[in-house]
Amino acid sequence: MTEKKNEKKPEKEMTKDEFFEQEIKKVKEAQFRAGAIGLVIFLGAIFIQYLIFSAWGILGLIIRMVFIPITLFLIMYFVWGPQDIFWGSFPREGFTKAILIGNHFKRLIGGSSGKGYDDEWNVVNDDNPDVSENNKDIVIWGMHIIYEWPFGKVYQEKTEWERWYPNLKKAIPRRELLREFTLLNYPYYIEVVDAEDFNRLGVTIYTNVVMRIINPKKALFKQATTWIDIVKPRLQGGYVSYIKGTTFQEMLGKGVKDLGADLLSKMPGSSPNRLLKDELIEDYGVEIVSISVLDIVGSDKDEQDAIKAKAVAKLNRDADLIRAGTKAQSGAIDSIGKVIKMLAQMVAETVPIGSDEDQQSKWDAAENMLKKRMKDDPELFEKTYGQQFKTCVDILQRQMALEKGKFADIRTPDAKGSTGDLMAIITASKFIDAGSGGGLSKSSDGGKKEESKEGKKGKDDLPFPGYEF
Repeated sequence: MTEKKNEKKPEKEMTKDEFFEQEIKKVKEAQFRAGAIGLVIFLGAIFIQYLIFSAWGILGLIIRMVFIPITLFLIMYFVWGPQDIFWGSFPREGFTKAILIGNHFKRLIGGSSGKGYDDEWNVVNDDNPDVSENNKDIVIWGMHIIYEWPFGKVYQEKTEWERWYPNLKKAIPRRELLREFTLLNYPYYIEVVDAEDFNRLGVTIYTNVVMRIINPKKALFKQATTWIDIVKPRLQGGYVSYIKGTTFQEMLGKGVKDLGADLLSKMPGSSPNRLLKDELIEDYGVEIVSISVLDIVGSDKDEQDAIKAKAVAKLNRDADLIRAGTKAQSGAIDSIGKVIKMLAQMVAETVPIGSDEDQQSKWDAAENMLKKRMKDDPELFEKTYGQQFKTCVDILQRQMALEKGKFADIRTPDAKGSTGDLMAIITASKFIDAGSGGGLSKSSDGGKKEESKEGKKGKDDLPFPGYEF
């Protein structure tokens, strides 16, 4: 019984009107509290300074005349300004606030560093000749002065939108009573459900649209509702028009990245020969920066599965071809690497190279030398090492004849003499990884499986001491 009594009933979700009514109430309470606190501080400061300086005669009067405006400024800066009351306001960097007189737009305060406004309240660079001196506001230590007070006030707007949260992988509706409006890029979640494509297949598309305000006056005051309430259905209509002119298969083929760019560049506006992105800038002062397609789904599951299965099958076929080519190339390159390693061990015994105390360093130095000479001058390489090269090939071929597929025959049937063999491998030699026996062979699944079955050969079974295949 006790547990039932202590159970909390789930809170009832507020309606849109209830939410904004509560937010407006909070703002008024905060402004009233700040106004009252500031007034009490101001009156108290005047009373204290009167008690202290009243007996000082003219000097006390001068001090009080200086003390009163300083006190008033400090109260406005620290108490009234943050709540947008009386003469001051603090818009954040990259945000703007609109000043109204009698519910009519008067001007904007705030913005971004390096930016200004022209005569039409378009956001422009500070060095732009169109920047209007009349549209610059007065700023004192970051506080923007509302000199229209008591007639001027900061505009506030009831706004609703949806934002996509990647970590949650879902869109969450948001409501906010805004008194400042961002001029920075901001993402908005927009979707269209069951729009018919060219083949009359229902298509649902989920997108994240990055937009920014480039003319706050148009965005905030050109329509009776909020700008996002106008732009969102316009974008959804643009999606529908785009989908109608193409097919679900074509959209899948573009991929989500290219599809977003294609949407942005081709969505038609409401009038001929005008794109939607240009229309939104000209009519509402809002720029679409980018469209990211999160997902695209067809309503006909069977057809959608068939299209995706076809795409997957094609990818698998391409992958099989790549794997087959890689396996063949890997075997040849692996064999070339082994021949060069064996030849290097033979050459290292007769050529003064590397350190005599470290056998492995001599072999590595000889191998690098042989690779360089083979690439730089193959004919000279053939004259110098041709017979030894053929000997290494024959030894390895005989030794590994029983290991099917382990060693690839790199000799060319139509070539005459060892020079033909060398010319055939010079092109492939650039793939050889120094000190490995074949750069691609390390990633060959076949090589790993065979090694696990047979194990490594003992050192006594190798054609040359210390050499492993």
